Amino acid sequence: MKQYTFIVNPEAGRGHGRKLLEPLENELKARNVDFEILVTTRAGEAIDFARNGAGPNVVSVGGDGTLNEVANGVAGRNRTIGIIPAGSGNDFIKSLNVPRRLSDALNLILSGRIRKVDAGVITCTARSQSSRTVECRERFFVNGVGVGFDAAVAGRMRNIKFLSGTPVYVLAVLQTLGKYKAPRFRITVDGVEQSSHNLLIAIGNGRCAGGSFYLTPEAVVDDGHLDICFIEDVSVLKILRLMPFVMVGRHGRIPEVSFGRSRETISIEADDSFSVHADGEVVGQEVNTVQIRVLPKSLQILAG
Repeated sequence: MKQYTFIVNPEAGRGHGRKLLEPLENELKARNVDFEILVTTRAGEAIDFARNGAGPNVVSVGGDGTLNEVANGVAGRNRTIGIIPAGSGNDFIKSLNVPRRLSDALNLILSGRIRKVDAGVITCTARSQSSRTVECRERFFVNGVGVGFDAAVAGRMRNIKFLSGTPVYVLAVLQTLGKYKAPRFRITVDGVEQSSHNLLIAIGNGRCAGGSFYLTPEAVVDDGHLDICFIEDVSVLKILRLMPFVMVGRHGRIPEVSFGRSRETISIEADDSFSVHADGEVVGQEVNTVQIRVLPKSLQILAG
């Protein structure tokens, strides 16, 4: 078994992952690294690669979605995770000391420095038309979860093929404005209940989401907590005015914005169904309940 398994998503970053394949292989050979490269061909394949065929050091070459799959694959196994950013947003690395350049990222990975960071687990439950409950399997996440408007935006982003980075998120927001109906949520954070009409609820292990939106700007990846941003249901005009503040993490001064923090569990329920994303990937489109818990320092990341 090779010491380093590089799992490459060739579609990440609108094809940036594919462009990294040759220079990555050349760099690894020049450094005499004991490696293998596995290239994904479908959604979910990085989970299988990381779970079944990987060595002790598994490197995600892609975006946050690829990293999410790798983390789900190594969960419960004594393996370290390296990151070579190749996605559109690369949000999680903004909370870590991971460089963007290939050679610099490799230097960090091969240095062997390990940082233990928190992760989260999310479970979604939906009520079917026959009033039965249908529970999705547990899924790990590393950067964050979005409930409501944020998840609806993430769903639209998948259909935008001609942009990358922050412009994709901004366009998806504009396409979602005026079409999203916010439900009334019942929210329980570490046993404390509240009810509110929220546009979105963002749960952050990392600080940034959507490429450059600092919804949970005070989040720290190894403090044993998940940060929460609540934004009340507001008008389209207020959303547009709010966006520049979110991009610099200064939206806490807006009256319709509040923050929370959880060190145990978060439960979010609504009678009307809503959407959920984890690390930018939609994990539920018509769910009624979301359960989230934090797993302190459960991932070993090759980071400074």
